[in-house]
Amino acid sequence: MIGKVTIGKSFGGICRYVFEEDKQAEVLAAEGVRGTSAARMAADFNAQRELNPALGRAVMHVALAWPPGEELSNDQVTELARAYLKEMKVDADNTQWALVRHRDQAHPHAHLIVNRVDNDGATVSDQHNYRQSAEACRKLEKQYGLISAQEVSQDNRRAQREELPARAAAKLYVQDALSRHLPHATSTEELTEALQRDGVGVQATYQKGKLQAVVFEHEGQHLKGSELGRAYSGNHLAKTIEAQREQVQQQRAELSTAGEQYGQHRLALDVEAFGREYAAQKQQAEKDQKQTQDRTTPQQTPKPPRPSIGRGGDYGIGD
Repeated sequence: MIGKVTIGKSFGGICRYVFEEDKQAEVLAAEGVRGTSAARMAADFNAQRELNPALGRAVMHVALAWPPGEELSNDQVTELARAYLKEMKVDADNTQWALVRHRDQAHPHAHLIVNRVDNDGATVSDQHNYRQSAEACRKLEKQYGLISAQEVSQDNRRAQREELPARAAAKLYVQDALSRHLPHATSTEELTEALQRDGVGVQATYQKGKLQAVVFEHEGQHLKGSELGRAYSGNHLAKTIEAQREQVQQQRAELSTAGEQYGQHRLALDVEAFGREYAAQKQQAEKDQKQTQDRTTPQQTPKPPRPSIGRGGDYGIGD
């Protein structure tokens, strides 16, 4: 499952696109908007965005797609879209959204349009939406037993490499490795270490402490960064890493904080559980001890009543 997120400004543009006739469009769900035409749907979206006119980029568009061979009914697509919104922390009951399925391609896919101005006029966050979308898709694949789009993509790329000449195959392999590791690197050293784990060597040239040129090596093929693409030249790699450093570090800090909070929560639960178990064991031990004492304490035999002689000489039972 793939969820490609785009944040934009025009509801009219995206609504016209999803309703194009050659897309064989079918509206599967429409929350708070009319699904009868592109014009009516866009008008409803735009009416609500007036609750927060300062938010210019109010359109969240998600292209949801599944690999060929994944047979999904309309109900299943709708259920997956709702589950996806939940994973993206979008309250599906408190904002407008629409789901439109297209049947113009072999693989099942649908378009999810979300108003980032919710019913209360608040902004629906788009922070870290690319990472969240990837994580949501992986989670839903496991939860619903779907074909892994990531594995399919890797298999296709692997098959493609096997049919290419050695240099072209090495180029494709290094490009794939860079696309995986570059978005998470905060330094050229981190990127180098990650690539080396994938069997890609790196020869970097620095000038005044700044990365100027880079050559990658895989299976005996040496490839300049610029040969892989302009974005992978030494200069551009340095700029990319510098630009994303703060964001990546912030994401790591958030994950670390979340991990610590989870650890503290688990510790508190473990301590509470231990306390309950200890109290139960103590109570049982006291009960067992009391039963043992009751069995070992000698029982006192009551004294028989003493006979007494009444005044009239008759016998009676007295103390």
